[in-house]
Amino acid sequence: MTGIRWGSLATVVGGGAVFLVCLVGVILGHPWAAVPGLIGLLTAVREVRYLRRLRSGRIGPREN
Repeated sequence: MTGIRWGSLATVVGGGAVFLVCLVGVILGHPWAAVPGLIGLLTAVREVRYLRRLRSGRIGPREN
């Protein structure tokens, strides 16, 4: 393991947290909360997929 990518960790945790908060909102009867929840979930999934491709060597690291 080469180290922790803190920005990626924050992205995944933040996207997951937004999804969970919005899921509670949807369950409590606020259907509009589904939109930001879906965006948070998709952001977290995209970051995880990027990290998997990076670890396998299929892509190079991003530039800042």
